[in-house]
Amino acid sequence: MTNQIPHVWTQQPLTMQPDATSCNVGCTNPSSTLDPNPAFPSTASLGQCTPLAVTQSGTDVFVTVSIPAEAIFTLPTLALEIKRVTKNVKITQCRFFNTIPPIASGQPSDTPKLFLAGFVRKDIQYSQVLTQTSTTVQGSIQDFVVDVPISCVVSLGTGISVPATTFGQQQVYEFATSTSLPAGFASKDQLLSADLSEFNVLSNEFLNKLPTCHLVYSQINEMDEALDRVPLVGGPFEEGVFRTVQEKMVVVIQVRLAF
Repeated sequence: MTNQIPHVWTQQPLTMQPDATSCNVGCTNPSSTLDPNPAFPSTASLGQCTPLAVTQSGTDVFVTVSIPAEAIFTLPTLALEIKRVTKNVKITQCRFFNTIPPIASGQPSDTPKLFLAGFVRKDIQYSQVLTQTSTTVQGSIQDFVVDVPISCVVSLGTGISVPATTFGQQQVYEFATSTSLPAGFASKDQLLSADLSEFNVLSNEFLNKLPTCHLVYSQINEMDEALDRVPLVGGPFEEGVFRTVQEKMVVVIQVRLAF
């Protein structure tokens, strides 16, 4: 993986601190605390991923790539612990860019590129504290869904054979005209030139076919870490609650390009 720009997705900072009253008293309305605040990079340049494998079978090209991602999100209420997380990869962009001829003879040519983008849908189930004593904690299970964006540009190298791109062209043509010259020229002389009163052009347009893209499989290796965990006041000494979670993921996906 080279020159990969990390993906940062944050929300508003924690506004409610844990106290002895637990979260069922004085909780902030979730709609007022979950105002997304994406952090945009200062450049529009995209990080390029080195593919794990690019193979071809007939007219199909299989691309396997590993995409690292990082996000910080805030749960709607205080959590004692995360119980379960289900994940699904959603691809929203799979755009193939074919190679183009070099700018001049003897100059290097570029390689085909694949623009990938989408998100990981995470359904997080966590326990929320209702009441606590010095030896017990009673709670309920809450559910929270968050979409973590991912993106990557993949260089497909020179080992695949795909249909060449056909380029359109325009050819301008003109008609000759002759007009009389003003005073100061011989009477037999005329102005011979192209007719500037009209513009004629022949346009050729070729419609290249884009390959279709299919998601073959995905694999996610993740780590979720609480950033603001504090002791549970009035509860067992080892228990704590948190809302802000930092997530690191490595998403491996394979797509099939059908030409």
